[in-house]
Amino acid sequence: MNICIIGLGILGITYGSILSDSDVNVICVDTDEETINMLTEGELPIYEPGLKALVSAAVSTGRLCFSSNIQKAIKQSEVIFVTCKVPSNDDDFPDLRFMKPIIQSIGNHIETPVTVVIKSTVPPGTCQIVRKIIQKSLKEREVEIPFEVVSNPDFARKGSMIKDCLVPEMVVIGSDSATAVEQLKKVYDTLHVQEKNYVITDPQSAEMIKYGVNAFLAIKLSFINEMALLCENANANILDVANGMGRDERIGAGYLDAGPGYGGSDLPKDSKALVEIAKVYGEDFKVLKGAIDANEKQKNKMVEKIKRVMGNLEGKTIGILGLSYKPETTDMREAPSINIVKKLVAAGAKVQIYCPEGNQEAKWRFHNEKDEIIYSNDVYEAARDAEAIVLITSWREFKGMDHERILATMKDRYFFDFRNLFGNKPPKGFIYSGLGIPEREVE
Repeated sequence: MNICIIGLGILGITYGSILSDSDVNVICVDTDEETINMLTEGELPIYEPGLKALVSAAVSTGRLCFSSNIQKAIKQSEVIFVTCKVPSNDDDFPDLRFMKPIIQSIGNHIETPVTVVIKSTVPPGTCQIVRKIIQKSLKEREVEIPFEVVSNPDFARKGSMIKDCLVPEMVVIGSDSATAVEQLKKVYDTLHVQEKNYVITDPQSAEMIKYGVNAFLAIKLSFINEMALLCENANANILDVANGMGRDERIGAGYLDAGPGYGGSDLPKDSKALVEIAKVYGEDFKVLKGAIDANEKQKNKMVEKIKRVMGNLEGKTIGILGLSYKPETTDMREAPSINIVKKLVAAGAKVQIYCPEGNQEAKWRFHNEKDEIIYSNDVYEAARDAEAIVLITSWREFKGMDHERILATMKDRYFFDFRNLFGNKPPKGFIYSGLGIPEREVE
């Protein structure tokens, strides 16, 4: 089987590497020549644990290649995955401006029967739009070529893309064609997906499932974050509260870790998009709007907390640990760190930052604050001569840092743990502040 993947972000690259098998040849295409050149030379345009080795292994077999020749790739393929980005417009509604030219190109160049698989996150009704664009193109070409359009949304998470793609909890297939469903299942045979993990439905429902998942996770995160704020005022412990809540099987333990607010490229964008999609159908999605507002409030509360504990921040040095919205990724889109760092600088603080995989993106995001920021090579540099350290992202290496060494380099001993990484056992010697945990000086 010959497969084409159009759009080489992290999703397209990961799936291209995984699906290339003894019976499957994959050609990944993108119009960005720089991206193609990097991949051809064995480099990646993004960071994802283990992905570079996976790509290299797939390329070495000869079953995976990269190209900017989208026309040739389309003509040779039986299944075409579309994994291009779908940004939001100024009104937060999903914008198909990058997808439509790709679909037009598919209609212009297919020569044999093909199944078009929409893997990008798109609003309900997109598969119908895709079908109409291809039909129109074929009519203009005066040819009749059978084709199917399938919705197959992606649920893999940054930082664990390979695992999530290799062992998916579910594979959603939205199609009105039983033949197309079976063909896509044949593709997923490479991953040995069990029958019980398939969710077979119509295209509109498949498109809606992805938004429903991300929006619900956003609501759950905002809820536990607001519970953490309440626990601080009520002298309760959010760790115990979340543990108790999570033991109720109706709620479940996932996504009950309080933090400084959710971020990334999916939850914020998809939550806002679903609010706008609901408006189109005459619905006011109040609970989701509340979660979005609560998330922004949570980000603002972090610097308020630091000020409440430390007082005036003018001239003080703050060490920042972690910038990306979650560990094992460089992605800083909508990350709480952006709000926190900018507000600290605005309050007159000097900031020393260390993030295992985030400094490069930070340099352009914090361009206006660059004179007040120092980028450090490790945790200890970030803590040197600082009055406080603020842990924003729970990278694994932070769990093993030497607390005594950090204390020895600091000017004061405030430790703000905005991920509760040490909530159950705060390190000795610090004035420790978690989220939703009673503040205390640890002897």
